[in-house]
Amino acid sequence: MKEAVRQSIGLLTGRYQMDRATALAYLSADVDFEVSQVVDKTKGVHALIPKADFSALAVD
Repeated sequence: MKEAVRQSIGLLTGRYQMDRATALAYLSADVDFEVSQVVDKTKGVHALIPKADFSALAVD
């Protein structure tokens, strides 16, 4: 889970120039994290970030 949060913060700060504190607040308020698999001790976690929240932003 921690790595999914880190990667999500990296996406928001890199692609959308969001500062780290705002990105973390956004993740807390509007992003769902789902465990996709648990095999042995390996876990898969996905962050579901609503694309509609960023539709007005131009991304190169």
